[in-house]
Amino acid sequence: MRTNITNIDFVLAFYNIGIRLYHFAVFVASFFNPKAKKWLDGRVGLLTRIEKETSGFSGETLWVHCASLGEFEMARPIIERLKESNSSLRVILTFFSSSGYEVQKNYELADHVFYMPLDTKANASRFVNAIKPSKVIFVKYDLWFHHLNEAKKHGAKLMLISAQFIASQQYFKFYGATGRKALQLFSKIFLVDGDSEKLLHQIDVKNTTVCGDTRYDRVMEIAEKAESISEIEQFKGDSKLVVCGSTWLEDEKLLQSALSSFPGTKWIIAPHEVGPKNIERLEMLFPGSVRLSKYQNSNVDVLIIDSIGLLSKVYQYADVAYVGGGFRTGLHNILEATAFGVPTVFGPDYSRFPDAGEMVYNGLAFSIRNENELESKLEELLNNNESDLKVAILDFMNNRMGATEAILEYTNKC
Repeated sequence: MRTNITNIDFVLAFYNIGIRLYHFAVFVASFFNPKAKKWLDGRVGLLTRIEKETSGFSGETLWVHCASLGEFEMARPIIERLKESNSSLRVILTFFSSSGYEVQKNYELADHVFYMPLDTKANASRFVNAIKPSKVIFVKYDLWFHHLNEAKKHGAKLMLISAQFIASQQYFKFYGATGRKALQLFSKIFLVDGDSEKLLHQIDVKNTTVCGDTRYDRVMEIAEKAESISEIEQFKGDSKLVVCGSTWLEDEKLLQSALSSFPGTKWIIAPHEVGPKNIERLEMLFPGSVRLSKYQNSNVDVLIIDSIGLLSKVYQYADVAYVGGGFRTGLHNILEATAFGVPTVFGPDYSRFPDAGEMVYNGLAFSIRNENELESKLEELLNNNESDLKVAILDFMNNRMGATEAILEYTNKC
């Protein structure tokens, strides 16, 4: 697996071409894709705005980069604790995706929130010279070589947190020289598991430590602080409740077929996409359902969540959770549900999510392949007393906390 590329400039030339091609592809897509247009529009005049808004500061600056919302939640406990111990610390938060930026652009603990500039050498130089970072934290992945390299040349300490690697990734292929070079720029890489560390050591990346995943710290904190939602309490009443989170069409067809087998059970559908057209489609798929935004203590069995940001709180009311993506894009986050000790069901595609695999292996979560398996598992979980299972799930979650402390210990020293 060891690969030596001596001419990094040659490899970077292809990387730079790839960046330009990606930008052109987004430009073309922006004519018919609203997300692509938002991504593009958000970068118009971006560097000039960054230079203007960040000028004149001479103190310590922490730059945190997240691909999107999920990665932000991993970084959030780190940001909160660092700000708590050093209120004068300036925090610059960047996002690659428009969804992450739009939701967190007013995050109260960040002094500035920006889109990540396109990763060219010129852009990276302007960005780093403007914000002058002392410490840099990238979350999980989304490693942009030029920005990392410029920050390193500036003298910043670079950290990658909650990282997890599998052998099929580009870092371990003959064409992954730029990615390997990016990994070598980090002062410390905090890994989720030992298998990831073995893979990195095989490509001579030794600046690693295994400390687990900050997601466990974050989701358990969210669960502990979860506020009640009166509409959900009224909707559930004394009924059993299945909360279906981050669902796609394939999941929803399966759930719609299962619905009639469980009379008296309440269902909440929280789709991955909450745009008006998708919500209207769900209303047609689930006749008699009502949107949360229009709920008025109606006597209905299906409630559709038509806004973002609520799902992690809604799980506290679930007797069983179904998490989507396992029949399409790959499984979405199950930890928000299991943080409440909720038994969780999902589709067969969870190979890229070791947490889910480990929970399935230990009988704490359940993968299904079709409608019959879904109905069978729901019947088992809804009709039996699962208090022991809930305790076992919470034990699993609590035993994996602590990554935040390990990262903070290093960050405060460097």
